[in-house]
Amino acid sequence: MQYIDARTPAWWLAGLAAVVLLAGGALILLHGFDGLYGQDPFAYFAYAMGPVRESLLAARPPPPFFWPPGYPLPVALLSFITGPTPLAGQLISLAAGALIPVFTFLLCRELRPQDGAVAPLVAGLLAAFTGQLWQSSTVVMSDTTALACATAGAWSLARYGRSLRLRWLLLAAAALAWATITRWIYGLVAVPCTAYALLVLWHSGGRKAAGHAAAAALVTGLILGPVLLAMVASRSDAAAFGGNFQVYSWHPARFFGRAFMTADGLLRHELPNVLYYGLAPARWAYFTPLLAPLILPGIAAVVRRRDAAALLILLGWAGIVFAFHIGAPYQNFRFTLAFLPPLAVLAGIGTAWVARVAGARRSRRTAIAACLLLAGGLGLMAAAGTHATRVLIGRKDDSVAAVRWVESRLPPDARIATFGLALTFRHYASADTYELYELDPAALTELLEDPRPLFLFVDTAGLHGQWRDLAPGTNYRWLERGPGLTAAGDRGAYTLFRVGCLPPPPLRLRQSSDQAGRCSG
Repeated sequence: MQYIDARTPAWWLAGLAAVVLLAGGALILLHGFDGLYGQDPFAYFAYAMGPVRESLLAARPPPPFFWPPGYPLPVALLSFITGPTPLAGQLISLAAGALIPVFTFLLCRELRPQDGAVAPLVAGLLAAFTGQLWQSSTVVMSDTTALACATAGAWSLARYGRSLRLRWLLLAAAALAWATITRWIYGLVAVPCTAYALLVLWHSGGRKAAGHAAAAALVTGLILGPVLLAMVASRSDAAAFGGNFQVYSWHPARFFGRAFMTADGLLRHELPNVLYYGLAPARWAYFTPLLAPLILPGIAAVVRRRDAAALLILLGWAGIVFAFHIGAPYQNFRFTLAFLPPLAVLAGIGTAWVARVAGARRSRRTAIAACLLLAGGLGLMAAAGTHATRVLIGRKDDSVAAVRWVESRLPPDARIATFGLALTFRHYASADTYELYELDPAALTELLEDPRPLFLFVDTAGLHGQWRDLAPGTNYRWLERGPGLTAAGDRGAYTLFRVGCLPPPPLRLRQSSDQAGRCSG
């Protein structure tokens, strides 16, 4: 018990945080990366810098958004210091990413004091060197903020289970609630954590336990309540902050499936869901095939000891996230970040078991081999993390280059419709930009009535495949068959088209020939 209360050397924790800070910061600075790519980061950035900043200045709740507000709120607050730039979002992501290995270390130390310094140190190192964490710490996204809060909540809950001090339960409730209103999946993580808290309260009994439960419920309600009320009160088709609930669905039949029809069209995956997510820890940008097997003896050690805290917090967390993702239709390696801390702790526990076996045999060669294996694995993780982040930055740079390429071919007053790159155009280009996903024939007809030239920049293969029967595909075919499309150049998978004109309606036959022929030139 004395080890639990012993202070961890500050430089250990600082070193774990420094790994992520230095790696993420170096990648940002060396590549001039602003953290914006694809679609989601642009949406987070626009919401934080616009509606959220305005609501803070006016002292009113933030307006509805597709995702919950747990990440945009601190980004908007920080932007009053940094200015309304993507740097505010990157700093929040980077700071949260640096805290994840620190809280992972503390969680492991709290749950497994009998493993000494080996298990928590290895757990912290594995979290710190995970490539996906490096990548997620450089972008304007909510992943690391939510995960840092969830890990802090799990650690605080483990401390409460030992000490029964109210402050740790309140911190756990606040951290897990904030994680939930940052990314909804952490509401699932709160389920096994709540089960453990109730178990501790049940065994402690008495009025004190009832008071602690009421206080924790109050803290949770104060954080979750406003967001849930906004969702219920929303009068729009898409519930405020609850867009994920309309996009995602879960079914056990998907465990072994590879092709799913979704809001994003028909998705075909190479591996069944259960294998994609089950093998994820062995990927090079995670624990690598060298270190991922350490999870197995860690699981065995936790099951053998039958400690409720470790069973519910570690296996419950990892298990419920895994079960959700294998029943959902999407495969995204970024999603595996949600069970990084418990898997890192289990691998740390497995390493401690290997160390005990080597110590019992007094085999110096085994100990040296284990240290070399760990060092080699961490080195490979660092290399994979650097590569994965550079690939992401390269795709972002290519998207910006595509925008510049299109701009150089547009007349001064031209407009552009595109799919997948609309937010990139809006941020880096000056032309009026329309998202093909958000349009329909009526909106397209209205666009064509404007005399300014209209161009289309799309990946035609995707529109004929994944998106064929959804808005992007149907809108593309409507334009192709109606006003007509004239190719104006290709860049990679994308083609730039000049959109023709609808024939003038009969009542407008007497309009000037100038307007009737506005698509010429």
